[in-house]
Amino acid sequence: MIPKKFKQRYKKIIPDFDKFLDYYSKRQAVSIRVNTIKTSKEDFLSMTHLRIKPVKWYADAFFVDTQHAAHVASTLEYFLGHIYLQDAASMVPPLVLAPHEGERVLDLTAAPGSKTTQMSQMMNNRGCIIANDNAYERIKALRGNINRLGCMNVVITRRDVRSFPASENERFDKVLLDAPCSLEGSMRKYFIHWSEGGVRSLALLQKKMIDAAWPLVKRGGELVYSTCTYAPEENEGVVQHLLQENEDAVLEKIKVKGLDHHEGITEFRDTTFNPELRKTARIYIHDYNTGGFFIAKIRKER
Repeated sequence: MIPKKFKQRYKKIIPDFDKFLDYYSKRQAVSIRVNTIKTSKEDFLSMTHLRIKPVKWYADAFFVDTQHAAHVASTLEYFLGHIYLQDAASMVPPLVLAPHEGERVLDLTAAPGSKTTQMSQMMNNRGCIIANDNAYERIKALRGNINRLGCMNVVITRRDVRSFPASENERFDKVLLDAPCSLEGSMRKYFIHWSEGGVRSLALLQKKMIDAAWPLVKRGGELVYSTCTYAPEENEGVVQHLLQENEDAVLEKIKVKGLDHHEGITEFRDTTFNPELRKTARIYIHDYNTGGFFIAKIRKER
């Protein structure tokens, strides 16, 4: 059952709210990413027996037919590392960050490796990605996925984001902070854990994490901040905090070809956010039957 407080919070800010609520009773679409480090999309399509259709915003990704979805992880393609099970919405933050060959990239909360391995293939396995996480058990999954997918440009570290060492000579071209959150975009699985108190506590943690992440970005570099939640306190509120504390932080408008998303909000209850926050992106579960996501891209001025 969806809590009354949840409905009261979001009725005014989420479009097509009744449809949004209906999607909590629907099974989320299953999607895969073709791992072009080990195969080509053309070779995969010529060999696979899965019934699939394209993800509009990522040429190497596909939605899997419901009848085949349960069998993806037992296919030969999966065991060989030719495909990776990944929510199509979670592919958006790496697409927004857009890492290139030869760049230094930091994924601050990398496990289990969905976005790390996606960025590795976007970089053609060149350059360097530091894949960091604080949880030992999750790092084991991260290592397994990196090995299965053949990502050779990834180095794993284990640090609390809030104490990740910053050095003037060791800053990064691109930094991804996919922050721990209240999981509202994944509530078809985790709804039982939701509370407004949890949202407030996580927002405090996220502000500390983004404060620690910003010094790691080099001049002219970019930070992508993302969550799989809708809470403005964890999204627009965290990004506004960064902008207020750092004069060199400039918000960039989110543009991903093939993806129709919603703008970030500027008002919630008694709080007014900077109009610049409209440049951020929101994806709701009823848009594409994916998970929900928030994405912001911030550039550090030279």
